Amino acid sequence: MHNRRAFLRSLGAGTTSLLLTHSNVETFASTDKRFSAYRGARPNFLFILTDDQRHDAMGCAGNRLIRTPTIDALAARGTRFENAFVTLSICSPSRAACLTGRYGSATGVTRVPGTLNADERTVAHFLRDAGYRTGMVGKWHLGNSPEDCGFDSASYFESNGPYYGRRVVEGGRQATTDAYVEQYNADRAGRFVREAAEAGEPFFLFYCTQVPHMNHEFDWPARAETLALYDEREMPVPETWQDDLEGKPPYLKSGRNRKQALQYGYDHEQCIRTHIQKYYAAITEMDAALAQVFKTLDDVGLHDDTYVFFMGDNGWLMGEHGFTSKVLPYEESMRVPMIVAGPGINATVDRHLVLNVDLAPTLLELAGLPLPEKMHGTSLVPLLRGSRVEWRSSFLYEAPTPSLGSWPLVAVRTERWKYIQTFDKDEPTCLAFEELYHLHRDPHEMRNLAGHSRQAKRKAKFQKELAHLRDVLRA
Repeated sequence: MHNRRAFLRSLGAGTTSLLLTHSNVETFASTDKRFSAYRGARPNFLFILTDDQRHDAMGCAGNRLIRTPTIDALAARGTRFENAFVTLSICSPSRAACLTGRYGSATGVTRVPGTLNADERTVAHFLRDAGYRTGMVGKWHLGNSPEDCGFDSASYFESNGPYYGRRVVEGGRQATTDAYVEQYNADRAGRFVREAAEAGEPFFLFYCTQVPHMNHEFDWPARAETLALYDEREMPVPETWQDDLEGKPPYLKSGRNRKQALQYGYDHEQCIRTHIQKYYAAITEMDAALAQVFKTLDDVGLHDDTYVFFMGDNGWLMGEHGFTSKVLPYEESMRVPMIVAGPGINATVDRHLVLNVDLAPTLLELAGLPLPEKMHGTSLVPLLRGSRVEWRSSFLYEAPTPSLGSWPLVAVRTERWKYIQTFDKDEPTCLAFEELYHLHRDPHEMRNLAGHSRQAKRKAKFQKELAHLRDVLRA
């Protein structure tokens, strides 16, 4: 096995990419010396996917209340993408998008649970074929097994559950860990990294946290000492928490996002503050576990040879519009944290519109491998090296299958605008509702302009653009 990997590591490859956007985009090869210098050594990849972490739930994003020193330190040495989004805000589809670089309507994963089509190839497949040791640790939320998705080894738990006493699968065998679930993840990640270092093999580790997803009892059971770091009275209540939903699809008034929020008591400010306190505390504990993984990289001497990808699988509504949960195409649901750090990457904040489907082609290009034509995302390497490039001006968001109480919907988002189409749950080809928001003037998405006569031409333009984006996806 080692000789096979050594041979495959010696193979070179060119790069191409396919971008699913409205604008024409130039394809770049990685000729920058800072990147190509690492080609011979074949860099390692640590892909951290957190669960239900909002884009603003980290200190480096300007949140002065939350404590995330590990994530902040990662951002300080890498590129933090300020406008990062998922193509569908829900666990299984987001994982599928990250691993394949493709939209859910193409891979077959558009809801929870979801299973990749039999012919789908993941980034783990491509890297394993190129001689990489591939591993998966943490939450697994696809109908396919980790092994089917290209991972040599996996230490994981399925879907969601308790933070302590979690049932896990290791080497195909079930067991129970008494450890805090993120401590378990950090321990198994450390073991994988040490084994790869000892074998002298480049690695790809897909590290999926459980936290800050709620546990099986719909709570964030952070330790008392962590909760004490946060004054409940200081927790921010969203300006839109009492939204009457005028201008939004009527079903949302009695939909799951609102009903579940009312069960949490979100019609009272105090309940929202309590939830945010627990949510922040859970993230702080997850952040501390990540520190152990980065220390392991230092201990085995691989820190400087490893690219770290950090992203949330989806956002999370914490009372905005009186909602909880995700799936819906509003900013707090679809916008996520994203950081990339590693050899030759600029320490900066980037404001381009980037997506979870961009990470697979980015990772493959950094590994010196060709990019499959089927990928919908575009490599971020030009942005990571600070090149001035023509980039996407819009992107498609899709939730075509009813999930967690949603009706089928699609949306197009630009830097300034968002246009949403919602379809009838029983007649998915029947357009039921339209929304149009000016995100600069109305960042909280409170004033639906879709019915305004002055916006008729703009709405028609977005209708055409949305149809175009969907056609490209089907091609």
